[in-house]
Amino acid sequence: MKRYQEITLVACQRALVTVSLCVLALFAGKSVAQPGKGEVTLPWVLEKTLLNNVQLQTFPYELRVSEALTLQAGITPNPEFSVEIENVLGTGERQGVDNAEITLALSQLIELGEKRQRRVDVAQATERQKLSEYEILRLDILAEATGRYYQLLRLQALQDWSERRFLVEQSALEAIESRANAGAVIQADVTKMALRLSRTTAVKEQLDGETRLARLRLAAMWSKEPHFTRALGTLDLSSTLPTAASVLNAIETAPQYLQLLSVERLMYARRRMEESKAQYDVTLGMGVRSYEGFDDGALMFNFSMPIPLSNPNQGNILAAKASEDRAMEQQKLARGQLRLSLMEIHQAMVNNARQASRIQQQVLPLAQRLLEDTQGAYQTGQANVLQLVDAQSELFAIERDLIEAKVAVYQQRLELERITGQSMTATNSNLSSNARSNMTPFVAPENR
Repeated sequence: MKRYQEITLVACQRALVTVSLCVLALFAGKSVAQPGKGEVTLPWVLEKTLLNNVQLQTFPYELRVSEALTLQAGITPNPEFSVEIENVLGTGERQGVDNAEITLALSQLIELGEKRQRRVDVAQATERQKLSEYEILRLDILAEATGRYYQLLRLQALQDWSERRFLVEQSALEAIESRANAGAVIQADVTKMALRLSRTTAVKEQLDGETRLARLRLAAMWSKEPHFTRALGTLDLSSTLPTAASVLNAIETAPQYLQLLSVERLMYARRRMEESKAQYDVTLGMGVRSYEGFDDGALMFNFSMPIPLSNPNQGNILAAKASEDRAMEQQKLARGQLRLSLMEIHQAMVNNARQASRIQQQVLPLAQRLLEDTQGAYQTGQANVLQLVDAQSELFAIERDLIEAKVAVYQQRLELERITGQSMTATNSNLSSNARSNMTPFVAPENR
């Protein structure tokens, strides 16, 4: 139990630290400032999401329900007061009420087998499970908001890319038209480049529409319309990627794994509660009996309990034990599945990072040199327009591949952080300690 509480505490802390550290992955080496007019930053987006996301607003009420049920579980049975009147309204000497026997009694049901404590244990385990589910939900929502932010950055990068391509092809079209007017090239070359520019314009307009949609989807995380035009940040790969060992070591405190652990603890508490019900309760009572016909009175005592011929809760105990065994088996299976998922995501991230590095360091310089050489050759008549278009297309295709590879690395690292509840970004210790200093779980105010 102590180990479970320690692991849960560490996981909750790491889940909260992840929010701060995923910001560092985007703004590495830069001071995070307040967004300017029409601009948003990732910290601002995460803050708005935490405060206003619809799915997170209902948790305070669920928490109060769990607290009330815990209170209810600790309530003990109340004493019972009874009045009994005998020998009245009969025949003969028992006519009327002169010979009535009146009994006033007070009795109390005494729960044995620690039933009250077992009910409280179940209620508290249920409350811990709710908290675990909330941590997973909050982490998922923050990861979704961050993912949408990365998607907006991707589209902004593609917009800049398409604008560069448009300007390059527009300049090339003007040069080809000038040469065509001089009779150096045929009109088909002009048409070829005009077609290429027209297609680039169509792609540019499509990206503009997708960017507007991405802003809408991002603002939907805090249920507002987007009153911003741009997200700040760059998709650089300056931070160190996590190792496979560090990723696999995080399984012990993965929120999904801990949630199954909390389910196991709940099933354990329910089994013990069902076992406690096998212990019979007793009822003790005492009272006063008045004999009106003799003007006498006497004390009376009462004791009652069921006769233990069989265990009336045997089936419920077996069912609770089976549920506990199932929870333990699910925990083992989940551990293996988490391990495979993390290994797969990590390998994909490493592959994309290597691809991005190779493109940036080797492929992109070659493509830029190819375009420069082809443009020079075209000006001297040593290359035709098809070769020029091919060199341009090669360069811009490589630039887009670089953007997509970088975005893939960010998305996959974010998925690792979502699954493990830990940061997968190399950061300085001062900022990590500052993030840990604010560990109070977010609970929305009751009256908003």
